[in-house]
Amino acid sequence: MKKQLKILNLIDIPWYSGISDYAFSQSLTLRENGHIIYFGCDRESESYKKAAKEGYKTVEITDRKKIITPALIFKLVKFIKDERIDIINAHTGRTQTLSYIVSRFKKVRIIRTKADAKDIKTSFIYKKLDLIICGSRYIENFYLRKGIDKTKVIYKSIIPPAYSEISSKEPFIIGITARLDSVKGHIYFIKSAIEILNKNFNCAFYIAGKEANLKWKELSNEIPEVYRNKFIYFGHLENIFEFMKKCHIGVITSIDSEAVSRAAIEWMASARLVISTETGSLGEFIDNRFLVKPKDSHALSQKIIENLDFEKIHSEGIRNLEKIKREISYEKFKEETLNSFERVR
Repeated sequence: MKKQLKILNLIDIPWYSGISDYAFSQSLTLRENGHIIYFGCDRESESYKKAAKEGYKTVEITDRKKIITPALIFKLVKFIKDERIDIINAHTGRTQTLSYIVSRFKKVRIIRTKADAKDIKTSFIYKKLDLIICGSRYIENFYLRKGIDKTKVIYKSIIPPAYSEISSKEPFIIGITARLDSVKGHIYFIKSAIEILNKNFNCAFYIAGKEANLKWKELSNEIPEVYRNKFIYFGHLENIFEFMKKCHIGVITSIDSEAVSRAAIEWMASARLVISTETGSLGEFIDNRFLVKPKDSHALSQKIIENLDFEKIHSEGIRNLEKIKREISYEKFKEETLNSFERVR
């Protein structure tokens, strides 16, 4: 390890999203390798609660809907001075602006980490950043299109779970893991499943994810009574890999977002064949042979039917696992994250 760094993460969103997930993955890697990590979040946010639970020292900031006030600026300036912070890691556009303002009063390096699908606005502040870490090439293109090249793509990865042999017995289990939200496209998953069942294929459909902007009762109303027993809703699960073990094929039906796809990496690391829409960064992970257009439930059902073959499911699952180990490994994420922060001085 080079010089021990003190790094302050700033997150001003209330929910736990891909932004938060990426931030905590970075922080764990940095902390495990000797650096000291802090979090600045709104007290009521999920990120603040998680940071406190995991033992990170925290400082309160206001959420994304509030204006940046002098009181907030000087509170952070004092915190940075007192803790001798080396780097601010800004995870949203508003905290990027806040970081820049604070740096006018107390010299501190600024890294911008972007793990969401929102396009960027042109700003002189980008010239003041030391580095922009992008969770995918899809995100990096936001910057490159505007002539900003101070970027580094680092794919967030995981350590694969213990390999679990795929059952070669019907029914074929088709799974989806995503919060219940219209952006995740569950309705197209259900419509494609009904098409498959109408053609008399022996399949069952498993759904895992917490209720968010949709309730399972709303979605299940779209399922004909005759097929209700073919769908199982598991709700939110702490151990998603146990769920994935039960499935033959993983499906991602998102119609928007997916700037960084945790689900794609988890399915691949579980050695499962994955069928996905081509939204956001998904094409960077999933082979073109298994991509369909968003909102096209017929194309999705056809793609699933084409792959209802145990030998193919097994071989493509192994291929996905090998891709994770080769191209999107946790070791690579760790090395690139450490190098990026330790080189900023």
